[in-house]
Amino acid sequence: MQLSLHYLLLLVQNTFQKEILSKVSTIGLLPGQPKILDFLNQHDGCSQIDVAKGCCLEPATVTGILGRMETSGLIEKKQLGNNKRSFYVFLTEKGRQCALETDRFFSEAETQALKGISEEEQQQFMSTFKKIYENIAKNNRKQKESEFEND
Repeated sequence: MQLSLHYLLLLVQNTFQKEILSKVSTIGLLPGQPKILDFLNQHDGCSQIDVAKGCCLEPATVTGILGRMETSGLIEKKQLGNNKRSFYVFLTEKGRQCALETDRFFSEAETQALKGISEEEQQQFMSTFKKIYENIAKNNRKQKESEFEND
């Protein structure tokens, strides 16, 4: 049986996500939090909107996840300057430690996923996979533009 692209993408995403979630649950993280920790580790002090964009999540989803992260002491939200409408998100020391652990879990999962695949094959795969993403993203942008024009 030949597997279709959409089915293989689904299998890889689900399997990879289950692997990550099983590991991060050992340090008390919930779904959605590893991705945000990973993003904040590179963009500490960014706005909630930037977190949503950077993690490809809806702003309302990010608000909920950040609320749970703040309650568990992983992040703190601050208003900067006179802007009372925007919060900026900062990792706490606990959040930084969890981000480091999460990074280790991601690296281990990626190493396992790429086991037995040569460096050249990995580079070719990543290049091809990026093109697939760009094709899909370009099509999604066109659809949104078309929907906007029809309103």
